[in-house]
Amino acid sequence: MIFDNVLEEIKRGQEGLNKGLPHGLTKLAHFLPNVQQKTYYLVGASTGCGKTTLVDQMFMYEPFEYINNTPDCGFTLDIDYFSFEIDKITKITKGVSRQLFNKYKIVADVNYILSRGEHRVSQEIYDKVIECRDYFEKLESSLTVFDMPENPTGINKYLYRKAEKFGKVHRKQVEKLDEFGKVVKFEVFDRYEPYDKNRYHIVIIDHISLLPEERGYNTKQLIDKMSQYLVLLRNNFNIIPVVVQQLNYDINDPMRAKTNRLTPMLSDFGDSKYTTRDANYVLSLFSPMTFDIQNFAGYNVDRLKDRFRSLEILKGRDGGIGTRVGLGYLGESGVFKELPRADQMTDLQYDGLIKLGK
Repeated sequence: MIFDNVLEEIKRGQEGLNKGLPHGLTKLAHFLPNVQQKTYYLVGASTGCGKTTLVDQMFMYEPFEYINNTPDCGFTLDIDYFSFEIDKITKITKGVSRQLFNKYKIVADVNYILSRGEHRVSQEIYDKVIECRDYFEKLESSLTVFDMPENPTGINKYLYRKAEKFGKVHRKQVEKLDEFGKVVKFEVFDRYEPYDKNRYHIVIIDHISLLPEERGYNTKQLIDKMSQYLVLLRNNFNIIPVVVQQLNYDINDPMRAKTNRLTPMLSDFGDSKYTTRDANYVLSLFSPMTFDIQNFAGYNVDRLKDRFRSLEILKGRDGGIGTRVGLGYLGESGVFKELPRADQMTDLQYDGLIKLGK
């Protein structure tokens, strides 16, 4: 009975096995209860807003660090990262920049670390990078980065084969009438039995508009097909899809003036709206400074400038819609930090954010 499965999930929850993996944003956690199995997350923002950085922090680094620092938690992590915009070396170098800040409070962007242009990385920083080796060796034991574009069907086949490797797929025989009225028997998916129920398989696609051509599909058709596959993988194999999608909106649109809504909406997700329909949670990241907004939700953006971002839950199947948190953003190091409420921000906190990286 399905009811028995429900009881089993409730029992797992009582034992603390449904708490999920922390995403690092404690204020948001009440409405976005950690990273959960069998949950599809969609993150959207305009170009240059930091959506990839946010996804990396919430769905790669924070879950990894929790498991790495809590060896007796009982959870295992497996991340497949389809990075269509950034190659794997740059991806990990950005992670090095993040680690330098978190561990040593050193601000060093990718251009400096790789000595691009007039930059030359110091021996001191290089030595600190070497000290990060153990961290990234452990990370890469749980992480596979694909930086060569793969079409939706190729991704689906890979993930299906991987699911078969980590669990048993049960199938059942069904019958139906063909076009001639003859009974045809064939096998269909019945249920999946994972060998490790505490394995978190996170699949990140960054970003979905860069999927390569397949069957002559246009961009919308490619996105729709990929999202369709992700829904089946989520439902059948407990996979955790995390999709990054570009937003396409005009702040000067007359409709926005009528609704007095300057921040992103579900209708702003570019190329396809199917992803917003399919996802369990839809998050949007917004940079008020980009639109010359000097004050946003009580935060002094004119003072914080590009150090401020707003993160909002646009859709949550279990609630939380409209929940918004202010984030401090250090783009050079790929780090987001939750800010106090606007009415609790002090001069010290404003000045601390402004001085970062200087």
